[in-house]
Amino acid sequence: MPKPVKHSVAVVVRNGDRILAVRRPDNDDELPGIWGLPAGTCRGQESVEDVIDRVGQDKLGVELTPVRRLTSGTQDRSGYRLNMELWEASMQGTPTYREWQWAPLDLLQPGAAAGSLCCGLALKSKSRASL
Repeated sequence: MPKPVKHSVAVVVRNGDRILAVRRPDNDDELPGIWGLPAGTCRGQESVEDVIDRVGQDKLGVELTPVRRLTSGTQDRSGYRLNMELWEASMQGTPTYREWQWAPLDLLQPGAAAGSLCCGLALKSKSRASL
């Protein structure tokens, strides 16, 4: 029986040579305490742009505007298959998220090592010189 599929979108927001990183809560069910990128999963018939808008408003308390799609990838998780798109976005406002920082991309390496698809995609994009 095939696993259910989740379509998610992760967002890269740049500030010079740094990116907006957010820390997952310590009680996160998959990657507790990991620094990664803001991301959201499509609900119903939401478009990528809808998800980016919701991540900005609901998670970060800012306005995000999609700039370009950077890459995508797929990962099998214990109960589902994750299809993720990585997008660059511009941001208006200051995040109200609990724990965030402007960080070098290397901050995502522990997350990638722990199995975070968005961290892995962002690091691979950098190696292709698109980040």
